Amino acid sequence: MADLMDSMNEAIDQCATSPEQQQQQHAPPTSSNGCTSCHQPFNRHDDPVMYESKRYHEKCFTCFVCRVPLDLRRAHEHQNKLYCQRDFAMVKKKIHCASCEQPIEYNQVPLKVLGTYYHPGHVRCYQCQEPLDEKSSYREHQGRVYCRRDYRKLTLPKCRGCGKPVEKEAVSSNELQGKWHMSCFGCQTCHQSFPDSTFYVFDNSPYCKRHYHQLNNSLCRSCDDPIEGPCAQTIDEGWRFHPPCFTCTVCRHAITDIYYMFERRIYCETHIQQLQKQRNVRAEKRRTQFGRI
Repeated sequence: MADLMDSMNEAIDQCATSPEQQQQQHAPPTSSNGCTSCHQPFNRHDDPVMYESKRYHEKCFTCFVCRVPLDLRRAHEHQNKLYCQRDFAMVKKKIHCASCEQPIEYNQVPLKVLGTYYHPGHVRCYQCQEPLDEKSSYREHQGRVYCRRDYRKLTLPKCRGCGKPVEKEAVSSNELQGKWHMSCFGCQTCHQSFPDSTFYVFDNSPYCKRHYHQLNNSLCRSCDDPIEGPCAQTIDEGWRFHPPCFTCTVCRHAITDIYYMFERRIYCETHIQQLQKQRNVRAEKRRTQFGRI
């Protein structure tokens, strides 16, 4: 009877145990063979790092502050955290935030920027002033700190048209320095795009056909169309003509050799003689210069 009563009491005690208590009672004990840092188990391919009778994954054996892999001979442990020799010295003498000048507690992960330490969130992007932390992927550039977005804007090539960063599709040419947004690439003078992708380069800038020839002094003095190929020119005035357009002011016959200049007009020999008889004037005799553009 006594044995029966004891069995009944034991059954009652088990029924009175809460599900949480039962789960805790039957939960497997925590493995003491896991990584001291991440608490994850080792697999058969791991080669654990042994330090002070504790085991670490190789990737976990890093400084708590700078995350640099540690050398066993120069590693230090403080408050269950690992430090490199330099950061351990800083921890021992109490790190102070360079922004608020208050101490950084050992259980806080300081942000190390430009050689100094900060509380998380006490470093701000130089451009947008947003607070930065370890997860912000901040970048250092020329003694300043930037968030990832503003750093990209700072270091990306600038469009020669609008001056803004070129992030995606860009237009460039071997004959031009720099890059352009596709929508910004056009004639430097009229800003028209180049529908057939053909453009002219003058002084390291792109131009349409007409404005290039205007800058290049290669518009025909007579018909005002661009000259590409043979041309006739006057030396003193710097005028250029298509050879068929280089004609006498009076008869419009093409001049291929000797011409005369009077009052900034071109004459053939026949008509300059007529003019001299009528007005008793003298004209300058010249020889036609031919070249190519």
